[in-house]
Amino acid sequence: MRNLAIVLRMLLVACILSVAVAAQSAPLTLLKSTNWDPSVKACLNELLTDVGRNSPAYNPTQRPYAVFDFDNTVSILDVEEQLAIWQLEKMRFNIRPEQMFSVLTAGVPDPSKDLGKEWNNLTVQMVATDAADAYGRLWKAGMVDTGGKKLDLKKVHASPDWQEFATKARWLYDAIGDAYDVSVSYPWVTYWFTGMTPQEVRAMAMEAYTYYAKASQKKDFWKKVTWKSPENYHGASAGQLSIEFNQGITVSPELKELISALHQDGIDVWICSASFIDVISAAVDPATFGIRGVDGILAMTNKLENGRYIADYDYNFHDQTQGVGKRNTIQKILFPLYNGRGPVFVACDSQGDFNFVTEFADTKAALVLNRARKDDAGILAAIALYQNDAKLSVAAANRASDIRFLLQGRNENGGTLWAKPQVMRLGKDKEELLSKKAEGWYEKLKAGSTPADLINGCTELTGKLKKYDGYRNVK
Repeated sequence: MRNLAIVLRMLLVACILSVAVAAQSAPLTLLKSTNWDPSVKACLNELLTDVGRNSPAYNPTQRPYAVFDFDNTVSILDVEEQLAIWQLEKMRFNIRPEQMFSVLTAGVPDPSKDLGKEWNNLTVQMVATDAADAYGRLWKAGMVDTGGKKLDLKKVHASPDWQEFATKARWLYDAIGDAYDVSVSYPWVTYWFTGMTPQEVRAMAMEAYTYYAKASQKKDFWKKVTWKSPENYHGASAGQLSIEFNQGITVSPELKELISALHQDGIDVWICSASFIDVISAAVDPATFGIRGVDGILAMTNKLENGRYIADYDYNFHDQTQGVGKRNTIQKILFPLYNGRGPVFVACDSQGDFNFVTEFADTKAALVLNRARKDDAGILAAIALYQNDAKLSVAAANRASDIRFLLQGRNENGGTLWAKPQVMRLGKDKEELLSKKAEGWYEKLKAGSTPADLINGCTELTGKLKKYDGYRNVK
């Protein structure tokens, strides 16, 4: 039964090579949007020409493939984070009140650890206790939608119990993300799906993203939102808390154009995301954000009991799809499908993508969505800018045994790409090109360091990784 479950899940997440290859004589699909940075657009079209189905080297029986991160790469902002807000606002949970504390502390080592001054010297245990108590009162009052229940949301949101629960649950998301390793924080928010079936999670995500796709078309939807718990809530050991978060989620026409072009040109498109599998399945459905051309998904997966999720990651299926886990999962799941070959193209935005973006020898180009990062993704941004200054083609970078990194900018105030490498972050009015740290790495390149020097030196440059196996080491 276990093997059958794995097979069925594989079939759920991947449309593996099921689309017939178009005739090689058909016109090649190239990028046309004027919102691409010109150098990025030129290199992507070069890749489509050199690797796609009209290339003399193209073999339809050994199709090349691309792998995209999703949050803040395909999407502008984070689909999992935005769904968490939807779940809280709609009170869509199937967790019994006596289970909520254990769900809110699941996977957290030492929940009694002091989180530090930035987090008011509180502990996960204290805040989770407050949130779970408030949730229990909401449950008793009939203010939890366990499936198909119609709530009076105005009444729910006016309740001090909801303000206490929603604020502190969302506060925990940020605090755990800051105070613990991503191997703890990334699966933690997916445990909110405990008690739901995969179909229920996907249906909730479909509903949410259908709404957000329309709401995000309005520029004033993109903003910072603050929630605050009641000042004198009875029995609250953590006191009054507030939390600020980003509101906004969309997929730009340019990323949809790129995914579609790759697919049409005979290059399979995979998503490898640290968001939850059913969440990404909904996000890539054409009915939500209008994405077409995704051939398969690799994402976070929890264990099932009696067809319902529990608060426990399913390592038997594959590693967590973040950091080294993304690389490992691609090797485990995709290498057997593609005769041991790595992706020819990758797309990323952050630290969690660094390994899979840099380690495959078959990778020719990497799209970096600029977020002015100071972690290892900032190293890639600096390299991209340096390669761009040198007007390197993809082919020229590859001849030098390098990946061609491509830095694409965007404006998060409204959720759009623009034809330059700078980023305007949400709530800001000033464009950024590189972080201060990345500026230093860019100067190193100008002084004679190579892209390989910087990437292989990442453990010393940023310290984000304790160990790095090597640039383009996976052959």
